[in-house]
Amino acid sequence: MFILIPYEIETLQQERPWANWLIVAACSIVSLFALFGPGLDSGEFDSLVLDGFSFPGILGHVLLHGDIFHLLGNMLFLWVFGNAICTNTNNWIYLGVFTLCALMSASIHVLMDGSPAIGASGAVNGMVGMILAMYPLNRVYLFWVFMIRGGTTSCRAWVLILAWFVFDIWGAVGGGEGVAYWAHIGGLLTGLTTGLVGLHLGWFRLTEYDNQSLLDIVRREPEK
Repeated sequence: MFILIPYEIETLQQERPWANWLIVAACSIVSLFALFGPGLDSGEFDSLVLDGFSFPGILGHVLLHGDIFHLLGNMLFLWVFGNAICTNTNNWIYLGVFTLCALMSASIHVLMDGSPAIGASGAVNGMVGMILAMYPLNRVYLFWVFMIRGGTTSCRAWVLILAWFVFDIWGAVGGGEGVAYWAHIGGLLTGLTTGLVGLHLGWFRLTEYDNQSLLDIVRREPEK
């Protein structure tokens, strides 16, 4: 089995990403309490499950995870990519963008799949889509594991994100069970669109440390 685990993306951090820390903490606390807390089988968290367009599940599903590995995987991705977006936009704007990605990814899942779902992966993929819009040429640093060997490597963000996107398309078309592929796709496309619109309108700006945005590349603007 070959596994890639991101642990850092190169970008200048301009402020403390407290909004992302708050989201990570909320997801972790609620998930751990639901997984290991008293009254595990009482059904008190059932209202947070994404099951149609009902509230609070349409947003609350991001707080629940199926097991500890599901939680750790999503929180690691959110920590790496969410912190990068949050520090270079604005904490309040970030909360709005994360919420938008959560709602849109959930809506796409309901429309295209419809099965009950939990987990923050759709919203997390929204942050990955934002990375593609803002930092496609920045390098992502990764741990890799193959069989019993491992190490570190890096690649351009767009290469990694494109590979993930193709994998999600493949899973959605193949009807893979147990994974909300349509939520992943919806979240990524929402984040990508939001990032491009935000860059065009001047809501988001790159730092002098960053390479070209995807918008710069499309417009064929010279590299910094």
